[in-house]
Amino acid sequence: MSRIISDVKYSLIAYFRNKGALFWTLVFPIILFLLMGYLFGGQSGPVTLYYSDQDNSTMSANFINGLKSSNASSIVDLQDGSGMDLAEQLKDGKIAAYIVIPKDFQKDTLAAKTSGQASDDGIQVYYDKSKASSGIVISVIEQAVNALNMGLAGARDLVSVKTQDVTTSSMNFIDFLLPGIIGMSIMSSAVNGTVSTTARNKATGVFRKLATTPISRLEWNAAKIINQTIILMLSISISLIVAWLVFGIVPNINVVSVLMIIFGAAVFSGLGMLITTFVKDVDSAENAASAITFPLMFVSGSFISVDNMPWFLKWLADISPLTYLNNGLRSSMITGNYGDAMMNLAIVAVLGVILFALGVSLLKWKED
Repeated sequence: MSRIISDVKYSLIAYFRNKGALFWTLVFPIILFLLMGYLFGGQSGPVTLYYSDQDNSTMSANFINGLKSSNASSIVDLQDGSGMDLAEQLKDGKIAAYIVIPKDFQKDTLAAKTSGQASDDGIQVYYDKSKASSGIVISVIEQAVNALNMGLAGARDLVSVKTQDVTTSSMNFIDFLLPGIIGMSIMSSAVNGTVSTTARNKATGVFRKLATTPISRLEWNAAKIINQTIILMLSISISLIVAWLVFGIVPNINVVSVLMIIFGAAVFSGLGMLITTFVKDVDSAENAASAITFPLMFVSGSFISVDNMPWFLKWLADISPLTYLNNGLRSSMITGNYGDAMMNLAIVAVLGVILFALGVSLLKWKED
């Protein structure tokens, strides 16, 4: 253990002295996250808002027409949802919100006008709190209801709005992107860091010298896994702070997500060792690492959902370890689907053990 700790200590010292490594592991993921978040995470065009008029009265028709003709018509595209299962559409993440005008809306509103007390059965608003556009929808509806109240009874509120957030399996783009950026950082840092260190140690004869010391190959590789995990934890912590400060995202950090990071580091560190086993030259090994990791960033669901890809890219995604790392991080940190998270964790853990064991067994110091 003392040999492992010593190796980790001096590896971290060398890392913090390397400005290029600091930029690519700490700064670049944040820049990429902010750029893609601002470019693709915003709402463009009007938000479609469906309504279900169960009263079919003059007052409900006036409310709908008023909402259509208001200044908010450029923000909200009002559509009749009659005949649609709006609740199911919302749970599937296909719509951001919908409103229900209950039966006897006109009758209850007129009774409220007489009594001066707001009706208990007001307009119902159901929304997906994971979508930023739902806040816009609620604001527009509340403005329309305020206008209706003013028209009916001056400043008295006779029509109420009841909002209910619904837990769905969907997530907005920023929520989707953050685990993808974390997964990409784990892969890039582990593969490139391992390839660079291993290839240069081979070229400079460091491994031949290490073979004469008490440290074993297993201890040396274990130290590299610990070193990569510490660096990744630092990088991920900074990314999470930026996500909270800029976009207000507060992901759930738990044991499963931490294990995903540790085993993810083992997977891609092992992959880096395998690359240097078959590619001896330093520059060639680094180019080979880039040729593998760069396509995996785009086919493994880091930036766009695998479901939206053509079939041949889905096939590549199915054999990419990064796909399961990304899915596990999203399930454990964002959606809270721990069954899916545990399944992906098991896959990543098995791959981590296999690749790490192969990397250690194939890395022959004395031969190099």
